[in-house]
Amino acid sequence: GYVLAENGICLCEANAPRELLSQAFDEAEALWRGGAFGPPMRAVDDLGQIEAQAWKEVVFQDEDRVVWINPEEHEPEVAVGMTALAALSENITEFCRGLSEVMPSRTGVRFTHVWNSMLSCYTGDRTYALHLDNPHQCYGEGGRLPDNGLRLTVCYYLNVQWNPDDDYNGGGVDLFLTDPTSAPNSAATARRAKRIRAAPHADTLLLFLSERIAHQVIETRGREDRWYCLTTWCFEEDVIQAFLPELQMRQLPPSDEEDDDSDFE
Repeated sequence: GYVLAENGICLCEANAPRELLSQAFDEAEALWRGGAFGPPMRAVDDLGQIEAQAWKEVVFQDEDRVVWINPEEHEPEVAVGMTALAALSENITEFCRGLSEVMPSRTGVRFTHVWNSMLSCYTGDRTYALHLDNPHQCYGEGGRLPDNGLRLTVCYYLNVQWNPDDDYNGGGVDLFLTDPTSAPNSAATARRAKRIRAAPHADTLLLFLSERIAHQVIETRGREDRWYCLTTWCFEEDVIQAFLPELQMRQLPPSDEEDDDSDFE
């Protein structure tokens, strides 16, 4: 809690059992090869499309294909292939629940619930977007995007194949060290700040404040290597419930993705 209050970021090793971590990586590879990855959200009506667009502009910008680690909602043949992933996801959830008791007094940040973990795969020749997971403070009261309720982002890397001697960190993340007590007012402000780089090394656990820390997945090269990350978001339930009604009232306009100095998308 104190590290998050001082920096907005906490980076450490989680000390998960090596066998569990290796099994989780193998499960991720099998899910990828088996075609289990798909869109993070599926809109079934116009209202769902509005919501999907809004989430796509923030947390799902770079997430075309993911797997949610909730075995009970998958077909049995998929669920049986995520045993270790589900165990790690549950460990992360329990860790986050513990943090919920200390974060309000130490950071001023409060959350009530934790999402199921999302498994991402970063691969191919690709660059990724600089963004905030919850950029509502950049727009002000009544601005373009309302508060989506996300308060803390937790990333956990599975990549047992990562080798520091290769001097390659694709699939990891750069975090921009702006004032941890408030959001940067633009992407340009964040880019001018110092940054810390988190390699996608297996067992790396990364936490950062969703409303305040701009970040960017590191460019990947080549389709042979795949870099996996479990991401969990901690959120305020009442705020996230109000997100879609707020979106409806504001009639979300198209974003301007060409302006590097604009507010975060």
